[in-house]
Amino acid sequence: PPGGGGGIAPPSVTYTLHVPDHIVPAILGKGGQVVREMMEMSGATIKISQKGEYVPGTTNRTITITGSQHSASYAHQLVSQKIPQQ
Repeated sequence: PPGGGGGIAPPSVTYTLHVPDHIVPAILGKGGQVVREMMEMSGATIKISQKGEYVPGTTNRTITITGSQHSASYAHQLVSQKIPQQ
C-alpha cells in the first residue's frame, strides 16, 4: 500500500507584514536574538528587509514569514505581538 507521503513537505505559506521602521528593533532584538528565538519556537523563517529598504511611499519595512501553515501562522502571531496596536 502507498506510504504516508514519503517525506513530501507540506505546502508552505508566506505572510507579508509591513511594519513601521521604528518597531523593527523590537522584533529583531539585540543582535537579532528575538527574531532567532521566534524562528526556533515557530519553525518558520522570518526575514526583515534591510534598513532603508522601505515599502514604496512609506517608512515601513517588509517582514516575510515562510513556513508550513501551522509554523507560519504561529510566527505571524509572535511577530504581531511585538507590534503595538494603534
